[in-house]
Amino acid sequence: MIKTLFDDITTDEYGTWTQICENCAEKYNLFGRLSNIPGDCVCGVIGCENEADYYLDFNVCANP
Repeated sequence: MIKTLFDDITTDEYGTWTQICENCAEKYNLFGRLSNIPGDCVCGVIGCENEADYYLDFNVCANP
């Protein structure tokens, strides 16, 4: 499901994550798994070009 929803997934020394806007976070019920994002980034959901509001850490999603 992750690869069919997001087009911008990063894996680095911090884990596997993307960024997401408030609208998409609400649409996909992801609140409680997010942290605030500093700076200018675009939402990682396919087809969404909104400015991102949060980081979404997939490790947190896998271990709620």
